Amino acid sequence: MDILQEQLKAKKAGLSYAILTVVETEGTSPSKIGKKIFLLEDGTHLGTIGGGEFEREALEDAKQAIKERKSYFKRYEHIPTYEAVGLGCTFNVSLFVEVVSPRLKLVVCNAGHVGSAVLRLARLLHFETILFDTRQPEQIQEQIEQADQFFPCDDFEKAILEADIPDGAYYVCCASTHTQDKSALKGSLQKNFAYVGMLGSFQKTKEMYKQLETEGISRDLLDQVHTPVGLDICDMSPEEVGFSILAEILMIKNGGTGKPRRELKRKAPEKKNK
Repeated sequence: MDILQEQLKAKKAGLSYAILTVVETEGTSPSKIGKKIFLLEDGTHLGTIGGGEFEREALEDAKQAIKERKSYFKRYEHIPTYEAVGLGCTFNVSLFVEVVSPRLKLVVCNAGHVGSAVLRLARLLHFETILFDTRQPEQIQEQIEQADQFFPCDDFEKAILEADIPDGAYYVCCASTHTQDKSALKGSLQKNFAYVGMLGSFQKTKEMYKQLETEGISRDLLDQVHTPVGLDICDMSPEEVGFSILAEILMIKNGGTGKPRRELKRKAPEKKNK
């Protein structure tokens, strides 16, 4: 029951975690089938699967799996029983490690034509969407219904900073004016983000960056902004721009290259002349 309570707490807090379960043992083993450990990415854990060096190794493996968001099955073999030299024996243990990750958060600043397209497409990709908009709710009811959460605001920066947005969120600034985009960008860059993208021309960006630097936003942060936002795959229709933005986000999220997959095929090694 304690592990179940910790799972519920982690889910509520938006934290990734792993459950390590013993599914098979061989030999005289302190690990028993059904034993479990609950593990958070920071190393905090509850329960035991047998203790000793084996358990420490298993926890390190699971911490890495949480970062990679991948569940796995692993067999650990010839584990010593940690008795005195010459008196001990070894055992084998198989673990199933289930990694549970919260849905990735996508923050959309303004649900205009592009923002609405991003919201619609993001639902298909299982993002949890958060919408900030300065308009009255009755003006954008359809867009609000597309989002998982909606925050009405007068000032994007203030609203973003006050909102409880988990670390590692993805931010898209696509407001209707340069002033609003600047406010949204400034707020986003003060959060712990995985990605920040903004609509706009190179000229708009250049002038905006000058202003933000005088307001205390570092050049290092500004250099991390993806603007003009999206991959070079679209016409300028809102739907295709929205698609290109999410394509760029997926590329960042998954460590992709943006190249056609057929170009990533390994070339056959050249045969050497004898």
